[in-house]
Amino acid sequence: MGPRSTAPFIELVLTECQRQYGATNDIDFPKMMICSLPAPFYPDRPTDHAAMEATLREGLQDVARTGADFIAIPCNTAHVYHSSLATSIDVPLLNMVRLTVDSLPDTSRSIALIAARPTVESGIYQEGLRRMGKRVVDLDWQGQVDQLIGSTRGSRDAAVFRSGWASLVERAALAGADTMLIACMDLSAIKVHLDTELQVLDAGECLAREIVGRWLSLRAHDAGLAVFHERRRGRFKVTTDPKQLDAQSIHASLTRSYWAEGISKDLVARSLQRSLCFGLFDEDRQVGFARVITDHATFAYLCDVYVLEEYHGQGLGTWLVEAVAEHPSLAKVRRFVLATRDAHGLYAKFGFTPLQAPDRFMEIFRPQVYKSKG
Repeated sequence: MGPRSTAPFIELVLTECQRQYGATNDIDFPKMMICSLPAPFYPDRPTDHAAMEATLREGLQDVARTGADFIAIPCNTAHVYHSSLATSIDVPLLNMVRLTVDSLPDTSRSIALIAARPTVESGIYQEGLRRMGKRVVDLDWQGQVDQLIGSTRGSRDAAVFRSGWASLVERAALAGADTMLIACMDLSAIKVHLDTELQVLDAGECLAREIVGRWLSLRAHDAGLAVFHERRRGRFKVTTDPKQLDAQSIHASLTRSYWAEGISKDLVARSLQRSLCFGLFDEDRQVGFARVITDHATFAYLCDVYVLEEYHGQGLGTWLVEAVAEHPSLAKVRRFVLATRDAHGLYAKFGFTPLQAPDRFMEIFRPQVYKSKG
């Protein structure tokens, strides 16, 4: 991200380290490779998207070459290009927008978005919020937001910041908003001057929380500890804890699928024991599943992916596959494969492509094996 916002974001990460595991001394904090990237972004003129994306891609590749386990871009506007940027590197790229939207509590129903003009005009937050069933409050206040962002570049006067925030809070409350979503690192840096009874969600804090949580998981994984990964989105969660899986529900779905029709309960149970499994839950009810066959080092095969039909259209399939693709045991395997009849578009979002050399692959395929008695 840009030089002016880099330092405040690092502060957020350090604060999260203290909050999540009590980091105190220098040695307690994670090793971070920081690329403070001067980008062709100007708040008062149209964005040159080609130049911006090229600059970001170059920065990402620089960081990827350092051996990073994952990368985060603490710039909301940069996430306009997230899909193409994520496929340009072999390191998982966190999605700040998705993490933020998924962090909204159920009590947040009407959202006032406070962000830089290019972020707002891109619609990336509005799309995600509406997908979650949230109301985006229509406030014609971008000029006012731009003025507050501009004040962070030329002023250190707390009174200016308090006044700017107070005006935005008043307008949000009058428009019926119950939550203010701050999606601009320049504004995150002056959030300390924000005084409101409305709920406040800061995208920078959401990203910092994920960075530290993921680093802790990686550290435990490298130490050989049994670590179960979990991520939440409102009342939904994805977990790798095998004790939470509903084998009966999984069997009921798989035995009706086109790829595992007729599979027995015993075979399903054995497959769960020998695989890395991801359960998708609506509170306590399992509503989706994905299974990965892997050595946790070089190769992985993704299979048995489903979301119950009544839950389609909520982005849960994408969220489930994202959890799979970003798992520490899978994020850097040399070859990650799958087979699908009609979901190519979903998997392409995470870098899956047709086989590069299909003539090199062979198989033994027994399509009737689940239906045979022997």
